[in-house]
Amino acid sequence: MNANFRRSIISVLILFLALLPLRAGAAPMTVAVHPFLSQGASFHLGSSISEIVSTSLAGARDITVVERMRLAEAARKQKLAMSGVVETSTAARAGKLVGARYFILGAVSRFGALLIVTARLVDVQSGRVLESFEQTSKQGEDEMVLVSRNLSAELLAFLSGDSPAPGDPQKDYRYYLYEALGYYNLGQYRKSLPFWEKMTQLSPRNGLLRFVVAGIYFQAKRYSDALLAAQQAVTWDPSFAEAHLLEGKAYFLLGDNHKATPPLDRALELDPGLTEALFLKGSAFKNRKRVEEAADYFLEAIQSDESYVPAYLALGQLLLENGAADEAAGVLLSGMKHQPENGTLRFLLGTAHLMRGDLKGAKEQAAALKKIDEKLSKELEALCSKNN
Repeated sequence: MNANFRRSIISVLILFLALLPLRAGAAPMTVAVHPFLSQGASFHLGSSISEIVSTSLAGARDITVVERMRLAEAARKQKLAMSGVVETSTAARAGKLVGARYFILGAVSRFGALLIVTARLVDVQSGRVLESFEQTSKQGEDEMVLVSRNLSAELLAFLSGDSPAPGDPQKDYRYYLYEALGYYNLGQYRKSLPFWEKMTQLSPRNGLLRFVVAGIYFQAKRYSDALLAAQQAVTWDPSFAEAHLLEGKAYFLLGDNHKATPPLDRALELDPGLTEALFLKGSAFKNRKRVEEAADYFLEAIQSDESYVPAYLALGQLLLENGAADEAAGVLLSGMKHQPENGTLRFLLGTAHLMRGDLKGAKEQAAALKKIDEKLSKELEALCSKNN
């Protein structure tokens, strides 16, 4: 993300938070999470999901999660059957034993290629199921971390609400925001992350917040984390074109061109003029050796934003690699109008001149490069010497 884009996102976020009504402070609550049952799925999956849910809830303000060992010990002492399908009455009894206000029961079930995660929130005092939740993975176990975190967000939203609640001075939403922006504006993105994450726990289904977190992970080159946060952003805001774009970028930098394509396509459906999405589509096609489609997308990116230099570079290099030196020179010259001090542009243009037999033009670019990039200048001079 460029600096202007980052500033615009933060401005929108601050305005959004300023307009967001604060609800009354939430009373502290204790929650017990039973290991999720695996039905037709890998045995370990249910336990892994419940662990993610427990960790997500435990990190939230005003929520205390009962340790699994403590719950198991209390059930053992009272001879409660807590394996397999657990009755809500049994869950209520177990919850009372450990002082829980709520008890979460859940299961993961396989139906063909689908994995469906369900959860029930039991009111320990009344023994009633207050709410049921469901998340579906269409990509089997590959999406289970995302599904588990989305399920946790829905549980958090139900328990604490979607709007940020005021808290003590060190646990208030605005405190987290000020600390996050302070580190962010200093360029200390990693230090700002814990505060952004705290805000997502207070507004668990806020797509814009998830997107900001994804962007910071991306800047920190933590692409797997960026991917997960971007996927959460589009879960809660499917029309967020930039979030779909960020998902595609994360896949792309993780080396998965195939999976990068659908989110980039979705981003372009929502915003056909999204320059970076066009550029990345071209890059994905280039990596798959589909030269004509790659060139078309690079050209579209240039037409979308004439100052977007990465597209000139990519198209120029693609043309050079395929022997179209004249066309490459034209593209690279156009790019230099927008960024004459770009050393890579000048180096590629010098290479294009050599391929066209224009040694003088190549030497001119080598001379210009001495003031920009000494290393590239020497490389181009070496190429010129070979063509004397």
